[in-house]
Amino acid sequence: MAGITSLGYLLRDLTVFVLSFAIVLMLLAVEKNIKRNLRARYFSRVFDLLLGAFLLIVIAEFIGVLMRTSLLYGNSEYALLRSVLLTVSGVLLFVSSVMVYIPFARGKYVVVPIATEPSGEFMPGGYWGSEEDTERLFVELTKHRHLPGIAITRDPPEVFRKRLGLRIVPVIWVSKVKHPDAVAPTRLPYLLETLRAFLESTELDKVILINCVEYSILENGPESVLKFIASLRDLATLHRGILLISLDWEALDEKMFSMFTSELEPVEELEKSLSE
Repeated sequence: MAGITSLGYLLRDLTVFVLSFAIVLMLLAVEKNIKRNLRARYFSRVFDLLLGAFLLIVIAEFIGVLMRTSLLYGNSEYALLRSVLLTVSGVLLFVSSVMVYIPFARGKYVVVPIATEPSGEFMPGGYWGSEEDTERLFVELTKHRHLPGIAITRDPPEVFRKRLGLRIVPVIWVSKVKHPDAVAPTRLPYLLETLRAFLESTELDKVILINCVEYSILENGPESVLKFIASLRDLATLHRGILLISLDWEALDEKMFSMFTSELEPVEELEKSLSE
C-alpha cells in the first residue's frame, strides 16, 4: 500500500488535478455546441488549444499526486516529465489567450447586436390553438417567413423536424431519457431561462412552439405550468416573440382549459394579423 510522503503537497496537487479534470469534462460537454455556434475554424483551434492545455495539466497533476506517495517519490524522470507537461500547458494557455486577444484588439471581430426594425406584421405575445394549427403557423413563420424559432416538444428532434419538413430549427425534447437534446419535464426553471436567453439574444421577431403542455402538467401540476406559460408570454411580449402553445381541450378539464386560455390569445388573432 502506498504511503503519503507530503500531505500538504498532496492536497495541493490533488486539488489542481480535480479542478482541471472538471474543466476538461465541462469543455468536452460543450465542445460540439461551441464549435457549431462559433462556426469559425480560427476559434475552433483556440478551443482545441485550451482543451489540450488542461488535459496536459490533468496528466501532470496526476503524476504530481503519485509523486507525493511512495509510488513515485523521488523519481526524477517523472519529475522531469511533469515539469515538461506543465511548461507545455502554460505555453498553450498563453497562445490560446493571445489568439483570442489579437483579432479583437485589431478590430477584426466586433460583437454587435443583431436588430431589425419591427415590421408591425407580427403581434408579439402568446397564442393558443390545436396542435395542427400551432405547428402549421410555426412552419409558416420559421420556414416561409424566415423567423428564428425554437420548439419544445415531446418528439425527438429528428422526428419533429421530419414531420414538419424542417431541417435546422432548434428542438428541445422534453423527455426523461438521457439524450443531448433532452430536458427532463420537471426542469421548468431551466427551460424558462433557456427560452429567455433565446428571446433576448437578438432584436428580431422570433417564434417559440410548445406542444407538450399536457405532459408538463402531469409532471409538474397545473399551477407550475401556468406560471411558466405566463412568464414566457410576458417575455415574448417584451422581446418581439410569438409564443405558440398547443392545447388539447379533451385532455384538460374545463376549469384548467379556461385557466390556460385566459393567459393567451387564440391563434386566429395571429392568423388575422398575418393575412392583413
